[in-house]
Amino acid sequence: MEKVDARGMSCPQPVILTKKAIEKGAEKIEVLVSGDVVRDNVRRMAEKLGCSVSYEKKEDYWQLNIESFGEVCKRGIEKEKSTVIFINGSKMGKGSDELGEVLMKAFFNTLSQSEPWFDKVIFMNGGVELVVESSPVLEGIRALCDKGVQILACGTCLDYFGLKEKMAVGTISNMYDIVDFFSEAERVITI
Repeated sequence: MEKVDARGMSCPQPVILTKKAIEKGAEKIEVLVSGDVVRDNVRRMAEKLGCSVSYEKKEDYWQLNIESFGEVCKRGIEKEKSTVIFINGSKMGKGSDELGEVLMKAFFNTLSQSEPWFDKVIFMNGGVELVVESSPVLEGIRALCDKGVQILACGTCLDYFGLKEKMAVGTISNMYDIVDFFSEAERVITI
């Protein structure tokens, strides 16, 4: 059994170390991490690669037990091409902040009223302000989520702005997942 002790490490380091253990061909991997978000990030990555994952809470950390299935896990699940919308600020465009807020609200209201032609919306840097309780576009983003669009917010960015506890829609993600989503996408549209 391969062991990965990533306690105290922040993402994406635990994800990268676990992926390396999977790629080496370990059939059983025990991963120790601190925090729910890191646990979920490691779990999602391993499941995406086709591994079986279980976890349990220990004293002050999580223990994940990952079982790979040889080539299936190393090769990963066949990837479909997708379109990703990347939001890196809370306002649309440069110039007037007031106009930028109006445009961003109109953008999400319009998107939410049409059939989604994209799979994911990724929020990073100031863009994470749009997925919190006080967001002026929260209703539109929730409508997209209800239609099956994956809403992802950078965990490091939420921490930086002190917004993690105020997140109201979507999933907390990490740079490893975000880079992976970009690399898999057929198109990335930056707003």
